[in-house]
Amino acid sequence: MSAAPALRVAGTALVLLAWQAAGATGVMGPAIAPPSQIVSGMLSDGAAFYGAHIPITLQSAAAGYLWGNLIAIACAATVIAVPWLEKVILHVGIASACVPLIAVAPILAAMFSGPRTSAIMAGLSVFFTTLVSTVNGLRQADRTSQDLVRAYGGGRCLVLRKVQSPAALPGILTALRIAVPAALLGTVIGEFMGQERGLGAALVVAQQTSDVERTWGITLVCATVALIAFLGVGLVERLATPWAAQAREAS
Repeated sequence: MSAAPALRVAGTALVLLAWQAAGATGVMGPAIAPPSQIVSGMLSDGAAFYGAHIPITLQSAAAGYLWGNLIAIACAATVIAVPWLEKVILHVGIASACVPLIAVAPILAAMFSGPRTSAIMAGLSVFFTTLVSTVNGLRQADRTSQDLVRAYGGGRCLVLRKVQSPAALPGILTALRIAVPAALLGTVIGEFMGQERGLGAALVVAQQTSDVERTWGITLVCATVALIAFLGVGLVERLATPWAAQAREAS
């Protein structure tokens, strides 16, 4: 076990060295910039550049993430409380997952302003995963506990609130963690559609001007932001459901 971190560091170092060599020699074409030039370009752009774009992207991603997940959880609760609506809701969820985001973005851009388009794209990106995970979690609740609540006169809503929702919490939090990079990706794609600010808009401009170092820099910043948010939600998951984390480690 102690050798695992060293192997990860060594593997990362080898990838970076190979990347540096490929970018410096140009053997894979001009689109592969060496990491040294990418970092230099990011430092040159600095807070003046990224500070104008990151908050816009985060605002849209947060709004879409919040509303997309809330609607998904509400729809999942509706599926459990009103079973005859299950096919309709799940078909809508499947449709939202199957339609390519890049095909939906121009339609939304024609209907809404730039930030709203990005927020809706983020919401669409997270909806299906959270819907399915929540429905599965609600259905895995202990049958004996459900029967006990019903024996004391509780209805579907009370069973949902007292038994099924706590049982589904680990699955919901896992879905929320997975939804973080999806929300950011949806936001960036939405910003491709003529938005003036945001990491997606800056990425389009960098590509159009053939600024390879800045294109890579923006991509790395997007990945870093997604990773930080992913780890943050993962920490919340571990603190809120410590029993689930212990069960995973034991298995």
